Amino acid sequence: MGLFEKLDPKITKYSSWLLLIFIFTFIFIIPFFPKDQYRFIGSVFYSLIFFTAIFTLDTGRKLLFFVAVIAFISEWIAENFDASLIHYISNLVNVIFFQIIVIKMIIQIAKSKKADAGVIFKAINGYLMMGLMFVTWVAVSMLYDPGSFNFSVENPTATDFTYFTFVTMTTLGYGELTPVAPYAKSLSILISTSGQIYIAVIIAMLVGKYAASQKD
Repeated sequence: MGLFEKLDPKITKYSSWLLLIFIFTFIFIIPFFPKDQYRFIGSVFYSLIFFTAIFTLDTGRKLLFFVAVIAFISEWIAENFDASLIHYISNLVNVIFFQIIVIKMIIQIAKSKKADAGVIFKAINGYLMMGLMFVTWVAVSMLYDPGSFNFSVENPTATDFTYFTFVTMTTLGYGELTPVAPYAKSLSILISTSGQIYIAVIIAMLVGKYAASQKD
């Protein structure tokens, strides 16, 4: 039995809880750390999110595990070496990985027969993971064209990308960070509409499943 098979049942049992904790820490706690520590600690928790998310899925774990390994390696190389090609590869793998995870999470929620605590946690994680997916899209846009978004700082970091993405996804939009390029504006529209559609569709699913379970 390989290492993956040994870890699978142990991590799967608490995967949704762990994923929520790691995402919550990455988004809300780590920004309080000093700037010289934020980059390293953020990379650690970002990697933990990658690998934990795999164990929340019912199928396709082994393939995604290898994708996560590639993303993990490219991410850490990109963090330590100033090579534009590595940054492009890292961001591309991140985008692909998060898209697959989010789609699979939504499918699992749709296929679940009842709205229990596990499904609710998956719904929350799916929303936050979708936000992180859009963070990678914004990062790719800024890497391709540093002027695609108008950030209030000279060298925006992952914190700035995360902030912009989630205030856009929730349609809060304070307005101090704005898209400039046409494709950046289109991406912002996609982020805001996707956030609202996710909430509307998932809540409808959960309410329907809960109502169905009460009839049984």
